[in-house]
Amino acid sequence: MRRRHFLQHLGAAGALLACPRLARAAPWGAYPDAVAPGALPEARLAKNVLDIFLYGGLCPWETFYVVPEYGHPNDPQYARQQWWTFQEGPDSVAATYAACYGAAAPPMLQEFRVDETGAMVNLGPFSEPLRSRKDIIDRLRIHVVSHSLEPHEAAIPYALSGFRLGQPKLAGLGSAVQHYFSARAPVFTGEPYAYVLYSPGDFPTDNLRAASAIGQHPGSARPLAIKVEANTAFIDALGRKVLGDKRTAVDALVSQWTADYRQRLTWPGGTPVRAQAVSDYSFALETLQNTGVLSGILESKYFQGVAGTACGESSNPNHPHMALDLAAHLLTRPGSQAKYVNVVDGGLIAASGGGGYDTHDRHIRDSGRNLTNLWRGLTRIINQPGENDPTKLNLDETLVVINTEFGRTPWEQNGTGRNHHPYAYTTLMFGGPVGNDQQGIVGSIGADGFAANALPPAAPRAAVLQALGIFPFAPECYAVSDVPGAVTELDAALLLNELVLGVKA
Repeated sequence: MRRRHFLQHLGAAGALLACPRLARAAPWGAYPDAVAPGALPEARLAKNVLDIFLYGGLCPWETFYVVPEYGHPNDPQYARQQWWTFQEGPDSVAATYAACYGAAAPPMLQEFRVDETGAMVNLGPFSEPLRSRKDIIDRLRIHVVSHSLEPHEAAIPYALSGFRLGQPKLAGLGSAVQHYFSARAPVFTGEPYAYVLYSPGDFPTDNLRAASAIGQHPGSARPLAIKVEANTAFIDALGRKVLGDKRTAVDALVSQWTADYRQRLTWPGGTPVRAQAVSDYSFALETLQNTGVLSGILESKYFQGVAGTACGESSNPNHPHMALDLAAHLLTRPGSQAKYVNVVDGGLIAASGGGGYDTHDRHIRDSGRNLTNLWRGLTRIINQPGENDPTKLNLDETLVVINTEFGRTPWEQNGTGRNHHPYAYTTLMFGGPVGNDQQGIVGSIGADGFAANALPPAAPRAAVLQALGIFPFAPECYAVSDVPGAVTELDAALLLNELVLGVKA
């Protein structure tokens, strides 16, 4: 027997032997029986997720981790650091806060919770107007996160995915969400389960495209990535009007070519070769031929542009508000709600270093303005208690995540700015399984501006999958070692619940 024929028969026999087992296999992302006790109860699961990425680096010292005792001007070691760095001068915290909210603004600091060291952590002035929503703050969970990657190019993909550059599994959360729900769909409709809404002002070298990377997931798991800007070119292209009355014939011809090629990759007896690239191409083609479905979802009004003003500065269009409005639409559409939307916030106006929050100069003015704009846009699309607007997010159903690549140094740079500081920063969760009983702080930041008992970026990302009922330790996803203190997959799942989400058994 020739070698080629032997391999053909061996492959066919192996596939036939495997088929009964594969037919009984659970869909992708299901919890193995041994780990099932670590899954969240179905009643606690989020129905969907809004994941907001603050591009440039959210500074904790004026927002979500203010300890006024740290960095006091009289401190012999850390004088004028953290909260105290920019308390004087024309661009001081107080002056900018007054410019944003006027003389009747609430006090600059609001006590939140005591951290694990016993220090009272305050919410700072640039967490307003988010902190004015008591329903949100009552269920706010702050995570202290830390890593060692200072450049944006390395920190951004790490924060977005939980994987460092060069790891084959590097993928945004949207790929796992798309993979999970498409594996359970009875039919292919062309409606994505996951979206990434990019800011039009990003730097190509900053690797923000990691948000829509698929890693080792199949091509069909890629979330729909959209650059949200004030033109309808993308929406117009979905209609494929360039094909005119030949569209049906072109689709039929390309489908026939694809079927012919797939037949050439099929063993005698009907067993297909494991050619993932061909499967991915077939899925892409089928998606292209169903763009009419997307035309009905991505209405042109969400790409018309809206103006925005915050802290005395204006921009038209206001890209963050456009993206948030579109996200709310995707997450609340009756009968076909998206499961995951990732919004990349590049700011009302780009900061001095690029993005919305890369504040190497003008730190207080730029971050105050862009954060004010973000929180106003976000609170506008979330139902207040008793509101029940079906076009707004319901926090009992939607988990909201605030993510960023790193924080900013506790000391100044260039006189008015702050440098990159991945050694202690904060991310946030509220909504979905994170309710009033889950309010709190995970980890801590000391007087030196460095973290203690911080989470690695992968742990909060894995917890988002867990909040949706997706097994976060599937081969394409995270490892047990990504969860501090875990030894087994069950340990890791339980720790994600208790430590990251705050849900105790």
